Amino acid sequence: MEIQEQDLCSRFLAAIPLRVNADPHLVWRGRTLRADCLVQIGATAFLLRFDGGSVRECREHLPPLCPWDFAVRGSLRAWMNLWRDPPPPGWNDLFALSKRGEMSFEGNLQPFMAHLQYFKDVLTSPRAQGA
Repeated sequence: MEIQEQDLCSRFLAAIPLRVNADPHLVWRGRTLRADCLVQIGATAFLLRFDGGSVRECREHLPPLCPWDFAVRGSLRAWMNLWRDPPPPGWNDLFALSKRGEMSFEGNLQPFMAHLQYFKDVLTSPRAQGA
């Protein structure tokens, strides 16, 4: 893993689940959510297990064929720019990054789309407060 990828992964782990679980409004907005989400930063994958709006588990070093409901995969450049404060134009939204070819979404997208603003806020939480 290269230095930039390590930095982004460390930033992700430092912000999630601590910031998500510490925000009662965010947890409340995801109160009906129960899903396993694979988040990939460059070549590094994490499994986020959501239950009732809280992050119950955040795992790195996943076993082969680890099950998940949906995946959000982004390039290093995508995550780096998404988490800048403020992000550059065109790099500020998950779907803008998808349109650029820097991010993709896979699997059963129903829970992702049903809780879209929740996931946008969760996945941009490393940007907040100078993370």
